Amino acid sequence: MLSPIECVKAVVACDNGRDSAGYRRLLHDDYVSFVHGKESTVGAEAEVLALARWWKAASDVHLEPLVMVESGGLVTLRYTLAGTNDGEFFGRPATGRRFVLENCTLLQVEQGRVQRAYRYSDTMGLLGQLGLLPGAAS
Repeated sequence: MLSPIECVKAVVACDNGRDSAGYRRLLHDDYVSFVHGKESTVGAEAEVLALARWWKAASDVHLEPLVMVESGGLVTLRYTLAGTNDGEFFGRPATGRRFVLENCTLLQVEQGRVQRAYRYSDTMGLLGQLGLLPGAAS
C-alpha cells in the first residue's frame, strides 16, 4: 500500500503523464473533490473525465510540486501549473496563451488511495492570463 506522500507523487506523475487509467486506480470509488469549498466532482469516474477535459484545454499542462507535507493522511500539495490553452476551455475556444499559476490542493489519502481533494486555485489569475476577464486585452 502506498504511503500518503507516495500516493500523491503517483497522482502527480499520472497527471503529468496523461495516464487516466493510472490516475483512476489511485482514487477511491467514493472520491469527492471540492473547489474553493464547494463540491465539484463526485465519484472517481467523474474526476477522471474532468481531468481529461483539462488535458484537452491545455495539452502541455504540467504540474510541478513545490511543497508536499503530510499529517494524518492529509497531504498538502503546493505547486505551479503551467501550460498553453490550445483547446476548448469551459465552452470557450482556445486562446493560444500560456499560463503559469501557483495553486494548493489538500488530498485525503486512505488505504493508499485518494478519497477527498480540496483545491484552491488562482482562477482569476488563470482567466486574466488567458485574456478571458471582461476588459482584458486580446
